[in-house]
Amino acid sequence: MFFYLQFWAIAVLPLWLLIGRGIQLAGPGWGLVALLIATPILSLTLLVILGLTMARKSVRRSRMLSKTDVLALSAWYLSLIFLGLVAQPVTIIIAVVVGLAVFWTMVWQLLTETRDRISLTLGRFDSIRVDAEAVQVVDRALPASTGAPQSGVTE
Repeated sequence: MFFYLQFWAIAVLPLWLLIGRGIQLAGPGWGLVALLIATPILSLTLLVILGLTMARKSVRRSRMLSKTDVLALSAWYLSLIFLGLVAQPVTIIIAVVVGLAVFWTMVWQLLTETRDRISLTLGRFDSIRVDAEAVQVVDRALPASTGAPQSGVTE
């Protein structure tokens, strides 16, 4: 369920922020201009987070997020909902700090999963054993004119 919530969040959360903060605006229209600039940036940020999440093979395969993903994204989504409700500078700072923490959490999980998959793949190559005597026997059996690669063993 939380997997699909990410797709909806790209459109719904910036719209919520635009409506919620737009109703609370008072004074000159500079706050609205800043809000009109901030909402597309938020959409792009949500899209980048979705991309980092989808880059992980485990997420693509199972269509489920890890507990860390769910906790981090829940905190960020709640801070953005709170940002639409309360028009205080502190809420903006909280949303930005939580957003940065979510970004680096997703990068860390992507790098960790990629490192583990590469280690597993390289471990499989390390487990392949080549018998040196068998290579020498095959080398001696091949005629030199076939163009086959030689091991360089001379007798």
